[in-house]
Amino acid sequence: MRKVLILLVFIILASPTYAHQYKTDKVLIGINPNEELLSVVYYITFGQDEFVIHREKYLRDVDAYFGKYKDHEAIQALKQYFSDAKTVPQRDYKLFVLDAYVLQFSSPPEMRRLHTEWQDPELDKIVNALRKFAQDTNFMKFFKAHESYYEQDLEVYASAIQLLPPDEFMKPYMNLTNTKFEFHLPYLVCIHGHSFYREENGTKIYGSGGIPPLVRRAPPRTLWSLERAKDTIFGLPLNAVYVNNRKFDELWVLDFIYHELGHDITNEKLEEYYGYKVRPLRYLEDTIEDDMPYLAIYDIHFWFDTMMIYESFADGWAYFALSHIDKDYAEWSLQMQKAWGEFWQDYMIELYQKYTALSLEENKTFDEYVYKMLDDLAKKVPPEKAKELYEKNVPITPLRALDDVVKEGEVIIVYGTQNPDKKGSEYDRETAEIVKSYLETFYSQWPGDIKIEVKADVNLTDEDLRKDLILIGGPVSNKVVQQFEDYFPLRFVFENGIWVLEKNPDFGSVRTFVITPDNIKEVSFTELSYTSPQTSLLLAIRNPLKKDNYIVWIAGVDRYSTRRYRNPTYYLVSYEIYNGEKIEDGFYVQPLLSS
Repeated sequence: MRKVLILLVFIILASPTYAHQYKTDKVLIGINPNEELLSVVYYITFGQDEFVIHREKYLRDVDAYFGKYKDHEAIQALKQYFSDAKTVPQRDYKLFVLDAYVLQFSSPPEMRRLHTEWQDPELDKIVNALRKFAQDTNFMKFFKAHESYYEQDLEVYASAIQLLPPDEFMKPYMNLTNTKFEFHLPYLVCIHGHSFYREENGTKIYGSGGIPPLVRRAPPRTLWSLERAKDTIFGLPLNAVYVNNRKFDELWVLDFIYHELGHDITNEKLEEYYGYKVRPLRYLEDTIEDDMPYLAIYDIHFWFDTMMIYESFADGWAYFALSHIDKDYAEWSLQMQKAWGEFWQDYMIELYQKYTALSLEENKTFDEYVYKMLDDLAKKVPPEKAKELYEKNVPITPLRALDDVVKEGEVIIVYGTQNPDKKGSEYDRETAEIVKSYLETFYSQWPGDIKIEVKADVNLTDEDLRKDLILIGGPVSNKVVQQFEDYFPLRFVFENGIWVLEKNPDFGSVRTFVITPDNIKEVSFTELSYTSPQTSLLLAIRNPLKKDNYIVWIAGVDRYSTRRYRNPTYYLVSYEIYNGEKIEDGFYVQPLLSS
């Protein structure tokens, strides 16, 4: 299966004839008509599911233009193709495969095969049906009439790539003779992003297909990204937590682009050394899966043997690239890489710094050092130290806390009853029930039984307090929060007639990043406190009464702001604060004493 995925992530993308695009001599980025044809047919087939972006006016136009083709053979072909996808991640994977395949063909309506190395008779049947659909509907008429829609996204993509042009940045580290870069994206459907490399007529082409974000890999932080984000693993709604920050959007897109280019610059050598250098590092991925076994089920990056090694190399290159233009963003992204389980990533960054410098000094292409990087990584993170290093480097997050639930078999959601306004207590109980409903969907792909119980704070037993807990509400409304608040990094205090969210200076070491409409900056942990009536928080800590269990706390200044973080299932931060104007993300570790 690993070999299949490697083939797919390297698939070349055909340069579109009509798609609205930004183009220089060496770089092209644009909305690809093949991907949009697939997206339109997908939407007509399945409706507005987990993958279709809510673009209201565009969807109305799609319905009006293509609605009469609901019985077309292309619709039947997609129904058949996806019929064996029993889970959302399986559908995500099959959509990704099909996307990679249709991008081997020229633009509609001809859709001529451009590349012959990967041929699949079953997928050819779908391409034939898509071609027929494009011809029968005059798809390109619709596509060209909506280029103004595509341009709204392309403005961000194009401005992003101009911040760090790949033909300029990659040149010192690769042989770019007869080389181009192409980045192709859909508009309507979230298709899993992927890289590619291929040589054609003496020209090397590097780039990407699909679209950011992967919500459970790089959650949206801005309005622009939130409007385009879909939970393509569980289909859960996302929390309305965002700022308006155009530069952050551009950095976020660049993070995706340079991650995929990281695959391009390293995968060939990783494949060459796989049997005797990459495969022996399997214990790195095993260590992640031991701690987060559910992540290993629903995240397709864990389905392919040592794929996290490949991801680590790609993430390291993305950090190296982004740190040239915004070190704070790169550091924030690095913390989330570690929260995803890449506990060795600090070492990977050191290796990139070492060997990119050697690449320049010795005038060699960077890929010549991948062998040495694998050697050094094995020495820095030997099997006998993997668990210890994992505990010391992977932040405590709601992601880890909720994954622990599958090992424990149960979680208790605790709402408060101490609010003198009983309507407030009832509202918090309803919030707890909403969280429960989201968790029921979240755990739906786990093969075992998970007990999700909602309890009032007054009904918890001493035994309950030692379990995995999700606490709803602040210390005034929830007596269990009162019991644990000295262990939290954040706390609410009442000062001068208002509630203030402040930091616990005795908590320990915390990496803290603040995202505003202007920038992202790393700040000291205790620098900011929050007085806004919109202030909300989400955090996770180890349960001080049983440290291999966790506590997740969801709270706000009032009952309404508490509900803002009602979906806690996709966060790769130790805590997050939102006050309507800025987002603060914190990262900390709490190693088990036995580690």
